[in-house]
Amino acid sequence: MINLTVISKTFTMKKISFCLAALFLLLSAAAQDKQPVKVLLLGVFHFSNPGLDVAKFKSADILSEQRQKEILQIAEKLKKFSPGKIFIEGVPEEQNKIDSILDQYKKGKYTLTSNEIDQLGVRLAKELNLSKIYPVDYRDADFPFDSLMKSAADAGQTDIINFVQHIIDTVQTSFNEALPKSTVTQMLLRENTPESIKFQNEFYFRLLPAGKEGNHVGSYLVSEWWRRNMIIYENILKRLDGNEKSILIIFGSGHTALLNQMMRYNSNIELVSAEDVLK
Repeated sequence: MINLTVISKTFTMKKISFCLAALFLLLSAAAQDKQPVKVLLLGVFHFSNPGLDVAKFKSADILSEQRQKEILQIAEKLKKFSPGKIFIEGVPEEQNKIDSILDQYKKGKYTLTSNEIDQLGVRLAKELNLSKIYPVDYRDADFPFDSLMKSAADAGQTDIINFVQHIIDTVQTSFNEALPKSTVTQMLLRENTPESIKFQNEFYFRLLPAGKEGNHVGSYLVSEWWRRNMIIYENILKRLDGNEKSILIIFGSGHTALLNQMMRYNSNIELVSAEDVLK
């Protein structure tokens, strides 16, 4: 006897498969018609050196006459990139404060501080006559670094402890030696090389095994770092209206390295290298 139930289910599945395939083709065609937004992820070192990083870096003396000349050269190159929106490392709750700073700076009533938000973001927004710059950071994430190191020590994982200390010392020494011999452009370019992006991301994955069996502090720290940056990415996407041709994202290079990995899977985004813009 013919099993009508099986035939009906098979026919239904074929209809669903056909509809999904058709939908995929339509979406693919729509994506091809729409030009992706050009995204410049500008990974920076912290100009004002707030001392928040594990490694300790020398001050770049950004407000000195020479450094200001270098900043102006960078601003001119970023201006040619002509971003329609600029995103910065501040939390959304600071939007009104940032709006006020930009408004006052346009009126000549605000003096730029040494941080990268002011020196690049606010300065460039005025040059491009943008009405806003967007703070999109997320800081309600955990980063139990001390707990991770203690857990590694308790587990006798000297390899992880030595690796972390070696990386901190190497990064700190390399930066502090390069800073007095390099322009700000050169320092930014070294933060945005493919090698630097790979290194920034690989570092965290090397922390995964930290702790004894059943202690997941390594995966917890790494997942919290990813969660923070994924919400940053989310915040950026929610502020795009589809009409942008290019955008600029100014964040610490640890953030932009991970955002680079996330954004490369978005067909509506075309990543632009810092080298192409700043050189």
